[in-house]
Amino acid sequence: MARRSLRARAARFLPANGADDSLRRWVLPAALIGVVAGLGAVALFGLLHLCTGWLLESVAGYRPYRTTAEGGFRVLADSDHPWLVPLVAAGGALAATAFAVWLAPEARGHGTDAAIAAAHRDPAGMRGRVTVVKLVSSALTIGSGGSGGTEGPAAQISAAFGSVIARRTGMSREQARTALVIGLAAGVGAIFKAPFGGALLGAELLYRRDMDARVLPKALIASVAGWLVFGAFHGFGPALGTHAGQGLGGVRGLVLVAVVGVAAGVAGRLYTVCFYAVHTRVEARARGTLSRIAAPTVAGLLVGGLGLLVPGVLGTGYGLMQALTSRQLLLDLPLLVVLAIPVAKIAGTALTVGSGGSGGIFGPCMVVGAGVGAAVWRLAEPVGFAPGSPLVPVAVGMAACLGAVAHAPLGVLVMVAEMLGNASLLGPGILAVLCAQAVTGGVTLYRSQVDRLVDEPGGRMGPPSPLRVKAPEHRTVVSLVREPRPHTPEHRTVVSLVREPRPHTPRAVKPTDHVAMAAKPTDHVPMVVKSTDHVPD
Repeated sequence: MARRSLRARAARFLPANGADDSLRRWVLPAALIGVVAGLGAVALFGLLHLCTGWLLESVAGYRPYRTTAEGGFRVLADSDHPWLVPLVAAGGALAATAFAVWLAPEARGHGTDAAIAAAHRDPAGMRGRVTVVKLVSSALTIGSGGSGGTEGPAAQISAAFGSVIARRTGMSREQARTALVIGLAAGVGAIFKAPFGGALLGAELLYRRDMDARVLPKALIASVAGWLVFGAFHGFGPALGTHAGQGLGGVRGLVLVAVVGVAAGVAGRLYTVCFYAVHTRVEARARGTLSRIAAPTVAGLLVGGLGLLVPGVLGTGYGLMQALTSRQLLLDLPLLVVLAIPVAKIAGTALTVGSGGSGGIFGPCMVVGAGVGAAVWRLAEPVGFAPGSPLVPVAVGMAACLGAVAHAPLGVLVMVAEMLGNASLLGPGILAVLCAQAVTGGVTLYRSQVDRLVDEPGGRMGPPSPLRVKAPEHRTVVSLVREPRPHTPEHRTVVSLVREPRPHTPRAVKPTDHVAMAAKPTDHVPMVVKSTDHVPD
């Protein structure tokens, strides 16, 4: 009874099941989903900051790079007790995985692909408890040093809320999919302070070679609402600080951007292959509860040791991305360390999330791309082939590495520009993404994506357009129906003729006329059918 009452009250403000699905009906639910997505991002951001400060910094004594959005930029500070770092990472993975396996096993792994799978298969079926479990397990995993991103948890948390809203208000399957997708867009847009990029991601991320432009206005409403809520707590400045426009350096700069794009495409392909190699093997072998908990724990030990050797491996690595945009900080790092950053981040994320740990793989892919751009700049700088600042190579590396394998080039490109507060990066970013796509091909980071909009499991297709069939000119339009005739050895053709009235003047049969047999079985006199000069549409 209470559920019926809720649905009755909501019907006045929400999209009607199978009827009115106009934008005005979506303003309120999109804004509500966006507000909850923003609050979820605030909770995730705050809990992650708390876990990082308590586990990684206070207990292990390791202070990772920090972004401007995380309370001011800060450089790396090594631990005085390095042996504690792997133990803390393993302990956090153990607690987080046990918590997820106990309450909501679907919260393990990376959340974005789970949200995409739900959007295609059962958009109204995501459980509400996933939001809490994903929030806690991701904060524990990443805050203790696991290599993962925040966007996956944020996407799954907000998408789950959209799914719950759709289920409680009785939306149709199509409308439930829309609610889930705009929740996903709002969560990612809020956590990265990139509302426009988040909205574009909502339209692109479900497909490999297509986008659903119909959800874009609704996703933009939700994403802006989430950004406003998140910004009210953590400010509205760009996530990685504001960076003034930097010149490319002419033709050499364009060549360097293309090289970064190709290298980022190779790195994105390697990132995807390594992640799924670990994920597939662990899923095949870790079938019991104990083995599912043990796999991320062992991976935490390995990642903790790797993070002591290469900066940016532990945690999200977003602070390292901001550090790599600084010329002086990049030059201060040893060349071998710079070259090792992309490889180490690939290995760390594959071990952490691929083994079943809770975290995203979206953000770490951007870190890999930033490392590729920084490495190319460091190699080109001594020979005078690089621009004065590494900002452009690092930024286009971020966009190219992720945009190509996520099959969301527009959303990722706009998101990177918003995160760095520099719209001039869009031009060179397009060139880099195109070069990266030529390398990655059909490789995808999200295996739940379908190829195109028409390939939706639920049969979702674009709105039907009026079908107009234009008949060729100078031809006769006839309707042919074959019918078997009894007591006749052959079938005859019944011809329906439509012709304009004309004077009954006999004329000779021309060679260009078409001859058809009359329908009357006893009449074998040929009839002349004159070709029409024009057939209207």
